[in-house]
Amino acid sequence: MTEQSALLQRRQRLLGRSYRLFYQQPLHPVKGEGVWLYEADGKRYLDAYNNVVSVGHCHPRVVEAICQQAAQLNTHTRYLHDSILDYAERLLALFPDALNNLTMTCSGSEANDLALRIAREVTGNRIALVTRWAYHGTTSSIAELSPSLGIGAGDQVRLIDAPG
Repeated sequence: MTEQSALLQRRQRLLGRSYRLFYQQPLHPVKGEGVWLYEADGKRYLDAYNNVVSVGHCHPRVVEAICQQAAQLNTHTRYLHDSILDYAERLLALFPDALNNLTMTCSGSEANDLALRIAREVTGNRIALVTRWAYHGTTSSIAELSPSLGIGAGDQVRLIDAPG
């Protein structure tokens, strides 16, 4: 058994089927730096997908900010704290006045769940168009918009081919 086969079996056993891998030949990065992902053998891949396209992997200022905050306080938004309010003010200053508050989420699944709830509230529509192999997250409402999970689309989902 190859090292990759053993890792794939271990992953399947420990994480289960809902954690899907990308690509027929799964990528096994061990390091990220800037726009690059690196495998153990040093082979690098340009990463224009993985949640970091705006600042890159391991950006020194982001790493420093994370370390400073974790050394001081690591909590959530259910307590009063100046830092979250300072950040919210700086962020909201970038947008039109009509966008005057924000909701923080902890994951892409939560963000997509919130976006779906807002879209349904604003439009009154319940049907969602989803590309056939899409992945949007694992919350209950978003999982039905994630056909790549293999659990079947809900009755309010219409699958379409990806634009070509």
